[in-house]
Amino acid sequence: MKNIRIQKLSDNDLDEIIEIWYEVSIKAHDFITDNYWKENKSLMKEKYIPISETYVAKNENTLMGFISMIDEYLAAIFIKTEMQGLGIGSELINYVKEIRDRIQLKVYKKNLKSINFYKNNGFKIISDIIDNDTEESEYIMEWEKEKS
Repeated sequence: MKNIRIQKLSDNDLDEIIEIWYEVSIKAHDFITDNYWKENKSLMKEKYIPISETYVAKNENTLMGFISMIDEYLAAIFIKTEMQGLGIGSELINYVKEIRDRIQLKVYKKNLKSINFYKNNGFKIISDIIDNDTEESEYIMEWEKEKS
């Protein structure tokens, strides 16, 4: 997609990224109750985003998605539902790959669309675990910059 601008999160965009996170989480994780996401909405806004390094993808004045990193851990990547499949997520991943040598993440095993997205972006499954909060199986995936 052309004209994507990636920039650090501003306070003005906080409410909008929380809404994107919430709406996409419900849709992408239909195997987890909506209530779980609702209960975590304020935690996301007041705890997790403030401790993260977050970048937003914009096209003119439209916020299309965001990515949040905590050190080498990809804590969140969410693209507005109607804008998924346009390459925005890959743009955000590539942006972070420029500033990190290694990226690790967790993804629910039932979220096949996201697993395939990460594989297509060079991530490999390194182990599997159970998420204590949801009791769902997850993969830990990792990407490492090639050493030259």
